[in-house]
Amino acid sequence: MADKGKPGIYEAKVTDFGVGTTKKGDPMAMVRFGYVDSDGDSHSATWYGTFGTEKSSEISCETLAVCGYTSNNLADLAKGAGSGVLDENRVVSLTLANDTYEGVTRLKIKYVNPPGGAGFRSSLEHSEAVKAFKGVNIGAAMAMAKKKHQKTIVNHAPVLDTDEEIAF
Repeated sequence: MADKGKPGIYEAKVTDFGVGTTKKGDPMAMVRFGYVDSDGDSHSATWYGTFGTEKSSEISCETLAVCGYTSNNLADLAKGAGSGVLDENRVVSLTLANDTYEGVTRLKIKYVNPPGGAGFRSSLEHSEAVKAFKGVNIGAAMAMAKKKHQKTIVNHAPVLDTDEEIAF
């Protein structure tokens, strides 16, 4: 759940965390994030991760890892802010979206990702990237793009005239 923020993607940091249970009695991790919107207003949003199924456990563990989880015991989340169980200085990327449940629409955390988005999780190692780009010819397109987007650096250094005699 989030306060009066707007849907979008925001950089955020962990401000608090703890443990609870779902209505079914399954353990649940709770992580509160603080973020600033494009208007400069501060907000908070809370993510709830459950461990009732293998898939929900996988998603919850992935999210906790993105938040810098340091323990081997999920119960350590109950120690809360300041305990070092989550990295409260780490910046994460929150995706917030409106969610309607039982006729009530609320702003909810949809994803917690590393900065740059989820795509960075599946980034290739250099050797894999070499294989992926093998045979791809983008030379002309890259040259045009670089020419368009790179600034020319003016060199104000004096130029040595090689025809002029050196005075010493």
